[in-house]
Amino acid sequence: MELRSAEDRVGLRRRTEPVNLLPSHACPTIPTVSVLEDPPTPRAVVRGILGFAAVVAAVALVVVSLAVGHIEWRLAALALTLWSAYGFWDALLGGLFEPLGQFLGDQLTGGMPGSTGITIDQETASLEHLLAADPPPPLHRVIIAGIRLAEIYRTHQRDVPKADALIARLAAQYPDAPELRYVRPPAPR
Repeated sequence: MELRSAEDRVGLRRRTEPVNLLPSHACPTIPTVSVLEDPPTPRAVVRGILGFAAVVAAVALVVVSLAVGHIEWRLAALALTLWSAYGFWDALLGGLFEPLGQFLGDQLTGGMPGSTGITIDQETASLEHLLAADPPPPLHRVIIAGIRLAEIYRTHQRDVPKADALIARLAAQYPDAPELRYVRPPAPR
């Protein structure tokens, strides 16, 4: 009598070829998230230095206090001072300097305040403003903005006639634009 494996009984075959997995030394195929920032922010550096010093002072306080039989108040004061400095600098950097730096960076680069994403209504208003600008921006930018705005009209506002009218207007203004070759509404027959 022949014994069959469980795989054979349910109709599964044993895999004969190797599985296509990355070698262990290869880079991952998806982005990974690191706990440590690279490069570390100034806030992380200050927290690391003061936190490490506070922990070392606290351990030294416990070891010395057990060895001599009483609390070494100067060492306790050092540990508490380092802990207080850790909290003070963390709050100062996190509550004042980082938001101020983010604000100034947003002002210089045109970023959205508070690192928030742009909403579809903000994007629509921005694109409509770009198309109505006087003097108009470069041709390619106008056409790409018009195509995106027509996409928003069609998909988010569900206004297909408005989208087709915008594309028709752009096609009339720029008949030789290669970008419009694929987005023109179908010609009536």
